[in-house]
Amino acid sequence: MKKFYLFFIFLIFSALQSGADQFVPEFNTMRVIRCDVNETIYNQDNSVVSKTQYHRIFRLDDPNKKIYLGKAPVDWLLEYENDKIRFIQQPLADDYMMTSNVILNRMDNTYTAKTEITYDNPAFASRHAEASGICKPVE
Repeated sequence: MKKFYLFFIFLIFSALQSGADQFVPEFNTMRVIRCDVNETIYNQDNSVVSKTQYHRIFRLDDPNKKIYLGKAPVDWLLEYENDKIRFIQQPLADDYMMTSNVILNRMDNTYTAKTEITYDNPAFASRHAEASGICKPVE
């Protein structure tokens, strides 16, 4: 029984030690930008399906070269430089998958994205989208 308690205490201290080394973002020190985006979705024959407007809030952690969409980390970061940030977003839904290649141009404060949309239902075929927008700092 004594060995069991010692083993249990060892597990607790091991878990505490491993948790201490994790990176914790400091959102209050990051630069925040809002990108207002216009997106057009096209069929395979390039006919327009829809046009939408939306915005994205990004937090830029320049010292650690990380970017956050809201407070969620962007995992597929391809490039983080002084002139541009390039990453891939892949949100999933019940009936489709989107893969967006996004560029935040820091020189002219623009947002551009090219997206491929693949549906589970073959009746919809695949579609593509293009988006562009302007990014401004949030005070």
